[in-house]
Amino acid sequence: MNRLHQILVKPLETEKAFGGQKTGKFIFQVKNDATKKEIGVAVEKYYGVKVKSVRTSKIQPKTRKAGRREIQKRSPAKKAIITTVGAKPIDVNKVRT
Repeated sequence: MNRLHQILVKPLETEKAFGGQKTGKFIFQVKNDATKKEIGVAVEKYYGVKVKSVRTSKIQPKTRKAGRREIQKRSPAKKAIITTVGAKPIDVNKVRT
């Protein structure tokens, strides 16, 4: 399987993400080892838009209690903020084939 198929995990759907869509910024959860260049190429290929910039940040794992004694730890993740040229919208539910 091609590596580009595995880079974009899912679009993040938060209030902040929806607010940024008006200005052409879209937020995706990506693989931890993905580079900015790979993320930009994947978005251009699958959504058919021109990418202006890619910014990435790591999401730290959080812990929570599950039951009386068990502590669970969420796995670390990485998110990417994609800015499109000319604030062109992306329909994140439809992937271009």
